[in-house]
Amino acid sequence: MKICYLGDNGSVHNQKWIKGLIGRPGFQLHVITFNRGVKYDGVHYHYLKTYFGNKVDYIFNAPLVKKFVEAIQPDILHAQYATSYGYLGAQTNFHPLVITGWGADIFDSPKNEWMKKALKYSFRKADSITVLSKITAVEIKKFTNKHIELIPFGVDTNLFKPSDKKKDGVIRIGTIRSLTTKYGIEYLIRAYAKVCETVQNVELDIIGDGELRKELEQLVEQFNLSDRVKFHGFVSQQTDFEKYYSILSTLDVFAILSIMDSETFGVASVEASACGIPVIATRVGGLPEVVIDGETGFIVPPKDVEETASAILKVITNPELSDRMKKAARQFALENYDWEKSLDKMIQLYRKLLIETK
Repeated sequence: MKICYLGDNGSVHNQKWIKGLIGRPGFQLHVITFNRGVKYDGVHYHYLKTYFGNKVDYIFNAPLVKKFVEAIQPDILHAQYATSYGYLGAQTNFHPLVITGWGADIFDSPKNEWMKKALKYSFRKADSITVLSKITAVEIKKFTNKHIELIPFGVDTNLFKPSDKKKDGVIRIGTIRSLTTKYGIEYLIRAYAKVCETVQNVELDIIGDGELRKELEQLVEQFNLSDRVKFHGFVSQQTDFEKYYSILSTLDVFAILSIMDSETFGVASVEASACGIPVIATRVGGLPEVVIDGETGFIVPPKDVEETASAILKVITNPELSDRMKKAARQFALENYDWEKSLDKMIQLYRKLLIETK
């Protein structure tokens, strides 16, 4: 089966789909993208042109995408991200077309009438629409009446699994997010400071980088916690998985405290669950779908420092509760977010579309 993939080649999630498909027999993959980043052997890459370095580039590249697709003659055209690559896919008039809505493209992008019309247009052209979470499916219904397929990213539960590394006696709290306003790292630091008032042998690991790093480091200094909070910066799964896993898998609590509904999935929280780590997540977007409140972790209100600190303390001061949550988190990930199951579901969709569009 020949798949033509429209998406950001720099995205770790897109790279996972690409790598997964080429790992299955009988698939040939073409990728149309702006990003000249990671390349996989056996994949054919077709690069778009940069004109202005903004969203207008998608409009100007529509004829080139159509030309690429006509030359490739794929069995399936799949666009990841509805308001950019999805629009390009719709412009080709190729069928069958699959469009996947992620989150921000559905919740944040359609803020003006033009973007709303572009989104409706793209969905009209799509033969199938997929999403990562139930809440995104609900939001998409504002733009189309078509059936929505729920196919989450999933995680490799053979790679993300409970660690057998011996603990050093320190309780570790951590997160993996971009250091931007959306992801609420400020509230994690403030909650961590509250936790430190009760429990002393606790450290905080922050994996990720972004525009707020200096500001967040200053906040840590204000609480006199610089020796107990480590900013690891961005750690790539692709190039340094051992480091990524060694930090994540040794956490006692994982926190994902986003403050916007466009946080529709939170892959890192599922990775943490697969490693048997209780997750503290905010009640926004799709996060309540990936954490079972009171069983695999706790759901707290966004920006609520007191509730977040209280939830963390419940886990780290109650060994029986912690052990129960660890087992439940691992089982939840295995049953609902195993990567191979997600890949199987996407391939089944492709085959179904090929039969229906013949």
